[in-house]
Amino acid sequence: MKNIENRSGRLGRRALFSLITVLVLVVTILLNLLVSVLGQEGIWQIDETVNRYTNDKMKHLTLYTPTKPFMQLIGDSAIPMVDKVNADRAEKGEEPITINIIFCADRDMVWGNDQMRYVLYTALKLEKEYKGHIKVDFININKNPSAVQKYKATSATRIYSSNVIFEFGTEYRVYSMTNFFVNNETSSEPWAYNGEKHFANAILAVTRAESPVACFLNNHGEGTSDIAAFRELVVKSGYVVQDLDLEKEEIPENCRLLICYDPQTDFYAFGNLGETGTSEIDKLDKYLDGCFSFMLFVDNKTPKLPNLEEYLEEWGVTIARGTTNAVEDNYTIRDTVSKLDKDGYIPLATYATAGLGASITSDMREVSYPAKVAFPNATAITMAKTYRNTYVAADETEGTEAYRFGTYYRNGVTRYFSDVFLAGNDAVAEVNGQQYEVTTTGNNFKLMTMTTEERVAQETNYFSQQDRSFLCVFGSTEFASDTILTSDAYGNADVLMASLRAMGREVAPAKLDIIAFKNYEMDLEAAAAGGLNVTTGGLIATVVCFAAIPALIFFGLGIYVTVRRKYR
Repeated sequence: MKNIENRSGRLGRRALFSLITVLVLVVTILLNLLVSVLGQEGIWQIDETVNRYTNDKMKHLTLYTPTKPFMQLIGDSAIPMVDKVNADRAEKGEEPITINIIFCADRDMVWGNDQMRYVLYTALKLEKEYKGHIKVDFININKNPSAVQKYKATSATRIYSSNVIFEFGTEYRVYSMTNFFVNNETSSEPWAYNGEKHFANAILAVTRAESPVACFLNNHGEGTSDIAAFRELVVKSGYVVQDLDLEKEEIPENCRLLICYDPQTDFYAFGNLGETGTSEIDKLDKYLDGCFSFMLFVDNKTPKLPNLEEYLEEWGVTIARGTTNAVEDNYTIRDTVSKLDKDGYIPLATYATAGLGASITSDMREVSYPAKVAFPNATAITMAKTYRNTYVAADETEGTEAYRFGTYYRNGVTRYFSDVFLAGNDAVAEVNGQQYEVTTTGNNFKLMTMTTEERVAQETNYFSQQDRSFLCVFGSTEFASDTILTSDAYGNADVLMASLRAMGREVAPAKLDIIAFKNYEMDLEAAAAGGLNVTTGGLIATVVCFAAIPALIFFGLGIYVTVRRKYR
């Protein structure tokens, strides 16, 4: 009887211990899930990124936690606008709206990507701080592509899973993930986070009361009959579109972009001032001095425009021409290999893959099969002789290829001339229907270029304007034709959208510093200076000790418990 009682007692204790073990495991799993959920929702997070930056000047900053100037800027400038708009809506009996920050992928995917996580932390902090004013959302555009249709300028425009959309009412801005980071000129790897500045750019842009203006010039015989889709695309990019007679009318104060599409007559300049005595070139030059942008479309039939072309040369742009049978004419680019038509006069362009111009199309090139970009009836653009050809060598470590760009510096003015699209390796240039020049290795014909002039325009102590002026030149007028832009077969609409975003002059916050990435490498020299003799072998031994000691302790405890049970 006593043996039975002892046995039943032992069985009871074993059952109790087994139950406790199961309960401990269940509680551990539940605690794990709870901590994961709390961290993912931003409820319980610890910022361990202070004082570990490669740049000593940035030690006061944190990587994941937004800085006070950034949070204060949003609170002082954007949130009052949300309240004002919602007050007006309430008077009309309409529902309130919020600033929506939309990630174009599932939350798990965003969280699992190192770069996207930086951006997500900033968004979640804003949502938590300004609850009811800012909302973070996630849309899997692969499963539900129609959910972002309204953010596309045309049916051909693409939105990628790496994009972030900022929306307030009918206003929106689409940002690529690369916008939020800073790269070295010769490296594709980001070294710093610039998210706060771009968050502020986007939020201030969508909440401001007045939209920027883009003016289409109309007094040089510019084409207007076949660009309805282009004008609509500019509108959907956030601009108010107007027409402008540059000779007789003043450029609106809030105009950020001038567009000259297929000019047939020259601009007035000193020596030929027209009826009004106005120099259009002088007006254009003063306009670009204000960190604004000029977009120009020419082709193989564009007549010679001496005043305009002389000014373009100052920006590194020359329309390529040649002479056959004593007759000068524009280059006509023909490619019988990479083409859309039978004869090769609708060449397919090659993306520039390095340098400033390539940054415009970086999102488009991230996909497995980048969209085809067509330049019908194109002419070539050559770099002006006043520009210096600067060569950047390939870097195998960083995985970047060699490339060239043009530089100009004179009288305190600095400009950079970059390729955006090039003709293929089999392209030739014809003049008056005869072959005139053949592509040479590494010197492909330029079909689209971007020139920037570095400037700083500080408005107040708290706001500055984008510190660059832009000149973007397309070597094909049909590039922006209705036929091309309304077709899903081409990426021309995406190129225009990306160019408009790159040149868009948004009100930008000043004094929001970039945040350098943490330096995770062990500083052996500093350790040695502090009296520690750290060697590679020592580091390995330390790691092994930390990994092995806990295992040995529990192994010993296991042996002890087993022996006690056996001889009890």
